Amino acid sequence: MSRDEVLKALSKPSPYGPDVDLGRFSVSDEETPSSDVSAAEKIADRLGIGSWVLRKADYLQVNESVVARAMSEKLAKYGAVVLPTREALRKLSWAPDYAWKLVEPTLDKYVAATYLYGREAGFFIYVPPDAKVREPIYTCLFITRRSYAQLLHNIVVVDDGAELNLITGCGVPDQPVGSLHVGISEYYVGRKAKLTYTMIHAWAPDMVVRPRTVAEVREGGEYVSYYVIYSPVESLQTFPRVILRENARATLNSVVVGGGRGVYDVGSSVVLSGAGSSGEILSRNLGRGSSAIYARSRIRSTAGPSKGHIECLGLIEGSEALIESLPEISSSSPDAVLTHEAAIGKIGEELISYLMSKGFAEDEARSVIIKGFLSIEEPKLPPQIMDVVRRTIEYIASRATG
Repeated sequence: MSRDEVLKALSKPSPYGPDVDLGRFSVSDEETPSSDVSAAEKIADRLGIGSWVLRKADYLQVNESVVARAMSEKLAKYGAVVLPTREALRKLSWAPDYAWKLVEPTLDKYVAATYLYGREAGFFIYVPPDAKVREPIYTCLFITRRSYAQLLHNIVVVDDGAELNLITGCGVPDQPVGSLHVGISEYYVGRKAKLTYTMIHAWAPDMVVRPRTVAEVREGGEYVSYYVIYSPVESLQTFPRVILRENARATLNSVVVGGGRGVYDVGSSVVLSGAGSSGEILSRNLGRGSSAIYARSRIRSTAGPSKGHIECLGLIEGSEALIESLPEISSSSPDAVLTHEAAIGKIGEELISYLMSKGFAEDEARSVIIKGFLSIEEPKLPPQIMDVVRRTIEYIASRATG
């Protein structure tokens, strides 16, 4: 692909979400001041995961600067690799084989900008065959600069028979920054391998967020993701795609809490391309303020027998929020079984009254209801990762009342 083709894509909008003028933002290779690095603990607290995670982080990037990179004993004994992407592409002769193979640089203007100007910032993780890294790897990607474009390219390779549990936190301080976050992520899950991936976002009302993710799961592999966004944004648009080969499986969970005037265009797509493959998409969407949530879900089967299911639930607080559920199922195989269900409602006053009769204050009652609604118990996630998710849901529920 020529550079001219990618340059042309800088004017190509995404088919989903609001179009954004990239001229609002600037890239920078300046070192991040230590005062900004110290803000990382506050961001971690906003994520609900706690500042203690930073002491365990295997990769921490603030703006353009990689300020922490730990190759701990837990990783070294497995032969696992955690490096900045640009360093991995320079030092490991085989690493370029995984770069820009799943995500086309010309996909849209955000991907093109990252390909041209991102300088391969981001993290690279490799887990060798049959290595079972069950203790989570933590990666954190934060922004403290104003009007800044954080353009990231992340690559994760879980080789045949291996396992990896990855938790990523992305966010900004609780103040206006007016910046752009683009995260291009390419995930390779080998034969009979497993990747569990938890992503937690905490942004600000003037943030533009454009993740772009594609995962390929080879024969007998498994991919489990859990995505949480609870903060106001200007706009968020993401539609990750998972390609499943023969007997591969995927479960994609998302929790979206809209706020302010934010536009949240969040979806998941699964392609059942191999016989015996199966995919499930589960989403919980809470609309507050005058936010708009577009919950997209798509499962497409090109091989059978295969199975897919979509469950999309929405809960609206107030009269100005919007939730639009957009499930899609399609098949070119007579042996595929695809189903979907969707529902949107509101918090019942009778349930609030019942809880108040049991001694709960009104805000406490709403918090209990919201916590129950947002919780998606995912048995395929390891207990220590579910603990992180539960803490985050509790954090959200305690602040999502009113």
